Amino acid sequence: MTRLILALIRAMALALSFILSTFAASAFLSFALFLGGDAEWLRNNPEVAVGTVGFALAVWFEIASALFAPFFLFMLIAEPARLNGLVTNLLIGGGFALVYMVMNDVAVDLPYAPQEVWLAAIAAGFVGGLTHWVLAGYRAGRWMGPGKSAGPIED
Repeated sequence: MTRLILALIRAMALALSFILSTFAASAFLSFALFLGGDAEWLRNNPEVAVGTVGFALAVWFEIASALFAPFFLFMLIAEPARLNGLVTNLLIGGGFALVYMVMNDVAVDLPYAPQEVWLAAIAAGFVGGLTHWVLAGYRAGRWMGPGKSAGPIED
């Protein structure tokens, strides 16, 4: 019964981590692409600030809806395998961004070259992976108890 409760708590933590990591990725993407990395627009023009928030929310909804199933499948593998490394989470976040860019024909009317949009999307995936690792990824599999040891060391 205790393991069931721990599994439910872990599932809620993973859901919250998914929500916040996809939002962090979309906020990064809106800052990199919509603002062009220049935050001075936000102070000078309040309409741009509202547009940036709207763009971030729209991108967040698109990312979250497209990547929920791959994230769920990855968690089914990562939890029992105890994949809790930072590099692993960063690479998976970048991989999810790459999968999203390949599966969706991203043709946007932005004043950037396509490779710059791809680079920004993969960087946003890294931001999402880092956010997930900070929130929940570093504790992958710990709710299942201690891991299997190699056994006693003999001299």
